Amino acid sequence: MKKDGIAVIGRVAQGAQLLDGQTVKTKTLVEELRRSFPHRQIICVDTYRYSRRFLRILLDTWKAFRRSGHIFVLLSRNGRTFLFPVLTGLNRLFHRRLYHDVVGGALPSEAAQRPGLRRQLKRFHVNWVEFEGMKQELEALGIHNVEVLPNFKRLSILPPEALTTGHQEPYLFSMFSRVCKDKGMTAAAEAIGKVNAQFGRMVAKLHIYGPVEAPYREEFEALLRAHPEDVRYMGCIPQDESVEALRSSFMLLFPSVYPGEGMPGTIIDAFSAGLPVIATDWHFNTQLVRHGQTGYHYDWRKPELLYDWIVHAISHPQEVDAMRPACLEEATRYDPETVMAQILEKMSDPND
Repeated sequence: MKKDGIAVIGRVAQGAQLLDGQTVKTKTLVEELRRSFPHRQIICVDTYRYSRRFLRILLDTWKAFRRSGHIFVLLSRNGRTFLFPVLTGLNRLFHRRLYHDVVGGALPSEAAQRPGLRRQLKRFHVNWVEFEGMKQELEALGIHNVEVLPNFKRLSILPPEALTTGHQEPYLFSMFSRVCKDKGMTAAAEAIGKVNAQFGRMVAKLHIYGPVEAPYREEFEALLRAHPEDVRYMGCIPQDESVEALRSSFMLLFPSVYPGEGMPGTIIDAFSAGLPVIATDWHFNTQLVRHGQTGYHYDWRKPELLYDWIVHAISHPQEVDAMRPACLEEATRYDPETVMAQILEKMSDPND
């Protein structure tokens, strides 16, 4: 059987409207491979709800190996546990080029705890991680087939002449991600409320975009009731509308302490809209947000500092505006044309 197909194994969530980072990253790769290889079959093995579709996914994976010479794998922690033994086992039989495009930032700590995972990672053609820090941590564990490949999105980066400057009260801050406590929604709403209480007027407001996770829904609804003037939930918007939705904001807030945080797509959205970011120094955020150049970051163990940096920002709006061109420039690093060039080079090298 011909093996000129290209397979992607990951969560594309056919028939569902999921906007989480894993699904968006997988769908983006599928779309870019189709752009780059319009005359080749791009095969998707959808791992959405894999525990309910165990046999279907195994069969689709077998077919993907038979038909494809290049196989891309994008899985979260549970997906890696479930499918890595299958994938590395099949590749002993088929000898395909197996590329692991790492989702999130938890892989180094996971690999440190699981010797079996370390052995599996060594069997991939390459493990693409999103940060140099992740690469160094994996190399320290003896895994050397690691390269840095940034997260990427196909967005219309705002032209410099379209930047919004000269913001005035109330300063609009935005959040654009899955709505859950670990992403910092509660911390952000309470910080904005505290700012307005301290100033004795509405000097700041918060707009929140994204799907609300079920375990957090009740708490989130109570949070909105507690801050009816300060915080507004804006619902979900398609990925390709993020720049337009965010461009009128003053800054993006990202007080995340989400355990699996890697290279958050929301920061790429913010930079593409010319928005500096106030973020925790959690995981690899400091490698993405350059303090004083594309935003501010603070010690995640001191959540009260979010309030301080919001006050600093609204007290120094010209300082924030001065960072906007650097945000646009940073956004170009995550443009699909740049990142896909690295992927295509890896695929085409006969000696690699």
